[in-house]
Amino acid sequence: MGRPAFFRRRILTQAASLEAKGLFNYLVSEIRTRREVPLEEAVLAARDVLEYLERNLLTRTLGQIIFPAISGRENHKKSSRSNQPEKLVSLTVVAEEDIELMAEFGTVALQRGRLARLVEEAYAQDAILDTPRLCVLFPQTHRGIRAILQSFWQQGVLLPVAGMKKENRQLMRNLRAALAIDRYLSGEDLTALRKDLAISTSRWQRWWQGFKELVQNRDQPLAELARLLGEPPELLEAWWEIWTKHREKDPGIATRLGLDQEALRQPGTGSRQAFAELLRRRHGYSPAAVEQFLDELAELASRLNRQERAPGAIVYQAVSDREPAGKKLSQCELKAVVLDYVTPEDWELVNRDNAEALKWTRLLRLATQARAQGATLNQPDLALLLGLSTKSIQTLLKEHPGVVVPTRGMVADMGPALSHTDKIIRLYMDGYTETEIVRRTGHSYEAIENYLLDFARVTYLLERGLPVPAIRKVLGCSRRLVEKYVNLYREFSGPDYAFMMAKVRRLAEAHPVKKN
Repeated sequence: MGRPAFFRRRILTQAASLEAKGLFNYLVSEIRTRREVPLEEAVLAARDVLEYLERNLLTRTLGQIIFPAISGRENHKKSSRSNQPEKLVSLTVVAEEDIELMAEFGTVALQRGRLARLVEEAYAQDAILDTPRLCVLFPQTHRGIRAILQSFWQQGVLLPVAGMKKENRQLMRNLRAALAIDRYLSGEDLTALRKDLAISTSRWQRWWQGFKELVQNRDQPLAELARLLGEPPELLEAWWEIWTKHREKDPGIATRLGLDQEALRQPGTGSRQAFAELLRRRHGYSPAAVEQFLDELAELASRLNRQERAPGAIVYQAVSDREPAGKKLSQCELKAVVLDYVTPEDWELVNRDNAEALKWTRLLRLATQARAQGATLNQPDLALLLGLSTKSIQTLLKEHPGVVVPTRGMVADMGPALSHTDKIIRLYMDGYTETEIVRRTGHSYEAIENYLLDFARVTYLLERGLPVPAIRKVLGCSRRLVEKYVNLYREFSGPDYAFMMAKVRRLAEAHPVKKN
């Protein structure tokens, strides 16, 4: 297998593991199990369900933050932040479509799609972003951000940012969704144009379905159609102009695309009543099944909405830190953790020429916060969250050898290097306080206490004669991790460490072992 094929397969494997943790995959699994339908039908139904959840029931989507943008779409003037009128907008910094783009086109496509989405979402809320704000949201240099935007502007995509040059403003012709439909109707290859415009399969399907429903139901008021489809009225106007142009050039285009059929008038996802009708007509649910399903969705949304989070925080599904290495992801417990994606500190770290400080700070913060909540992020998780490749994540970790980042590989001791376990236990046994260990390793107090408690419990069980396999089963750790603790126990069992080992034993006695 050549290197390109190897890396391609690795990306697909990573994407599959990320998708398995997402809300969409959960919905697909639930629908397949309850409805006993083929995977293809479950996927179609899950897309409608997810749209209904995000539009009607969730106060914020899982990857959405509240962020201060510049008020007013036309506020292109470049000025300091203190002189800019601001308004709070909802921005999706992490989405499942990012995984789709990465799997199909690579990390660069993920970055381009995410950046375009951020600008478009702000624009839809009558706001605009500038390059410093984009650097906070997306840890890249000014030059890197501008290069991505330029690749869209050259294609005529409407992605306005504050401070852009007049010649770049003149390049912008239309919204990305409008240009994509126009190019597709002109005969361009769909995959190629989606790659050019960084459009995921799910986003394209949503836009194409919306365009078809507009064409087939144009006698309805545009504002009502926009509400039903969940798209801005200006996009529907652009779509209609494009359709009129192509229909005049090619009178048979409606027949060729199957758009001359009688209007389907499919109900949308804009309300409970409309969505109930959609479930019955499009997916074949019975009235009783519809009511039960809607109640279950309301309960799911209620659980997600109860998670308190700051304006700059997201919710992310991560593997429990009690899951051992080698266990199938489908069998692992997942935990919804709240992660501070943007903090006041991040603004101070923005450097127009070097984004490494912000990347590292965010990486360490996300990994540490997940660990403090009883979960772990692996390198693909961190790559998705930061919008980087896993190779970039590995480089960041190697550049900070003195700091132990509690990734899943480290916590479950999957890697060959000296692990966080050794470092933290050795520092503790040498008499360092927890505050000093926090400063030296980058871990949170909660995480360090967890490691010390695990060591104490292994010590307790070992001194009571339990063999390694039994200890592993009781604690739910990997065998390798238990063996590492056993080796540390033997190393520190001499008279020089008698005082510290007594403290370890008291810690175990204060926190009795609970069998898994």
